[in-house]
Amino acid sequence: MADSQALFNRCTNRVPGHGEQQSIAESLREIADSLDGSERPDVYGAGDYLEAFEAEIAAQFGKPAAVFMPSGTMAQQIALRVYCDQSRNYTVAMHPSAHLEFAEQLGYQFLHNIKRLQFGGPEFIRDRLLTLEDFLALGAVPGAIILELPARPLGGLLPAWQNLVDISDWARDKGIPIHLDGARIWQCQSFYQKTYAEIAALFDSIYVSFYKDLGGLAGCMLMGATDFIQQSRVWQRRHGGNLYTQAPFVAAARFGLRRRLPMMDTWVTRAREIASRLAAFDQVIVNPNPPHVNLFQLYLKGDPVALTQRHHEIAAVTGTYLFHRLGPAPIPGFAMTEMHIWENASQLDLDCLAPFMTELLRP
Repeated sequence: MADSQALFNRCTNRVPGHGEQQSIAESLREIADSLDGSERPDVYGAGDYLEAFEAEIAAQFGKPAAVFMPSGTMAQQIALRVYCDQSRNYTVAMHPSAHLEFAEQLGYQFLHNIKRLQFGGPEFIRDRLLTLEDFLALGAVPGAIILELPARPLGGLLPAWQNLVDISDWARDKGIPIHLDGARIWQCQSFYQKTYAEIAALFDSIYVSFYKDLGGLAGCMLMGATDFIQQSRVWQRRHGGNLYTQAPFVAAARFGLRRRLPMMDTWVTRAREIASRLAAFDQVIVNPNPPHVNLFQLYLKGDPVALTQRHHEIAAVTGTYLFHRLGPAPIPGFAMTEMHIWENASQLDLDCLAPFMTELLRP
């Protein structure tokens, strides 16, 4: 990875990343320069600067209250625990590719004794979004539902708006709280042509990340009803997440929100432009095509190790850098990677793609 990063730093025409890679000192100075000097750090979550930010994001998403937390892993486990405690029903309905299921060492099970209800055979829904019919056939009433928008493991897929409305209406008719994994919700506005508050209105609670698309240091916001957030703050303390101060993370989040959120629609458009040029090659599959948001999956015919090595060799000569590495794909004979379209990709010379890919995919 060190050699790959050094090569990335030398290249001038790049897809991954938010601008130039910065040192810790450079990053902290940039955040500090965005402050006017009047801000004061919170102490254990209390303080005007943090509380004003919580109120700002809650209002943006149309929710009564919000709490800043150091990680989404913590926030979402807490959301499920609060809901399951309220109903005394410790089951949850979520896609088998949900972040809590595959990327968090099953923390929701080990820490909270919550069980995931299964939508039939997981192989039948592994590569598609959930529908109302899946919930109707569940055979049990869960203590909570969690949906992810966009679904990163599925290439950033988004369900049709009416599908979301149908699931939300059904859940509320059944009295089942529905939570939104909105880590990347910032990408979804152009697809739905809805405000963030209109999207969030379909859900009882929502978590958003400040470091993924927005480039913050760490941290997230959990939003919902006032009593839900009050209970979440108690669980934040139990999880060890009520830090002495979260001021650096809050400052980075606010800086990223103001600098990068206005670019989001441009990144979505650029993702579709890049995907279109890549998909023109017979040895390439783009999923979904066209992308729904500013990320998509890229499948290349060939061996992942050999293709990665060739990519780096071409990048060293041309100064164009498309991805860090490829891994095995579920499709035999293909390699795959995720393409995240951020600041660097918005400056990419699109005319370099065809010659680069021609050389990369040559027999």
